[in-house]
Amino acid sequence: MKKICVFDTSYVTDNLGDQIIMEAVMKHLRQMFPEGFFTGIPSHDYPSKSSFASLKASENAFVGGTNMMSSHWLWYHQWKLRLTDLRKAGSPVLMGVGWHKYQSDPDWVTSTIYQTLLHKTLPHSLRDRYSYEKLKKAGIPNVIYTGCPTMWDLDENHLSRIAVRKAPNVFFTLTGYLKNPDSDREFVRRLGEQYDKLFFWPQMYEDLAYLRNISTTPVTIVEPSVAAARATLTNGDVDYIGMRLHCGVLALQSGTRSLIVEVDNRATEIARDTKLPTVKRGDFDFIKEWISKPAPVRLDIPIDGIKSWKSQFADTNETQARQLQCAS
Repeated sequence: MKKICVFDTSYVTDNLGDQIIMEAVMKHLRQMFPEGFFTGIPSHDYPSKSSFASLKASENAFVGGTNMMSSHWLWYHQWKLRLTDLRKAGSPVLMGVGWHKYQSDPDWVTSTIYQTLLHKTLPHSLRDRYSYEKLKKAGIPNVIYTGCPTMWDLDENHLSRIAVRKAPNVFFTLTGYLKNPDSDREFVRRLGEQYDKLFFWPQMYEDLAYLRNISTTPVTIVEPSVAAARATLTNGDVDYIGMRLHCGVLALQSGTRSLIVEVDNRATEIARDTKLPTVKRGDFDFIKEWISKPAPVRLDIPIDGIKSWKSQFADTNETQARQLQCAS
C-alpha cells in the first residue's frame, strides 16, 4: 500500500471554492492510486511535527490546486512554509496549481525557494499557461499545462447534456473581498429583471453581508455548503451567473448552464486557455445577450497534458497492482 501526503488547500480557510477544488483533486488521485493511503495536511497553516512525520513517511506528496504560487515569497506566500521547512516538505508535486494575481517575474529568492522545495524530476501540473510560464521562469523546467482538475471530466459527452436555453431562475455569487458596489448592485438588479427567482450562494463568510449592503432585491439564500450548492444547481431550473470561478465550474459539473464574471486573473487566464464561458465585470450587455441566446458549451481541455502528467505514475501503479495480485 502506497502512502501519499496531500497539501490540502481546503483546510484553515472559509473559502468553499477550495473544497470544490479538493474534491476533484482527491477524485483523480484516488483514480491514479486506487490502493493509496492518503493523509491530508493544511497548506494554509504552518506544518506541525505530525505533518512532517506524515511527509517523511509518504512516498509522494501532492499540492491540491489553487492560486498559491507567487513571484515574491518574502512579501506574500499563501502556502505556509518557513524557510527552515523547505527541505522537510517531502519534495511535493503540484497538481493544477496557479499563480497569485498578475505579477512580475519571480525574484531570485522565490526562485531559489521553489527550486529547493519542489520535486526536481516529476512534472508539476499547472492550472493555466500563465502560471506554467511563471514557474518556468522560476527555474522549474519540469512543468506541464493541464488546466484545473475541476475541469478534467468536462468532456464533450458531459458538455453535450448541458442546457443551452435560458432557465427560469438564476443561481448567483458575489466576491466580498473584491468589492465593486456600484457595478455589483447593478448586476443583482439586472438579474432580478431577467429571472423569476434569484438564489444566492455565499462561498465565503463575508459574501452574504456584502450582498445585504448593496442590494434589496429579493433572493433565496442557499446554505453555505458545497452539497447545498450542488443540490440547487442540479435541479435543472437555474442558470449560474456569478463572480466565483469554481462555483461556475461546479455548475458545469452539475449540468447547469454557466457564465463566470471575471474579477481577477484566475477566470481570465483559464478562459483564455480553455474557452470557459466568462464575461468582464460590468459588461451587462454581454450578460443580457448570453441569457437570451442559446449556445452550447465547447471547452478546450488539455487532454494530452493531463494524460502526460498522470502517466508519470503509471509504472508505479502497475507494479503496485502486480504486488497486490501476488499477495492475494
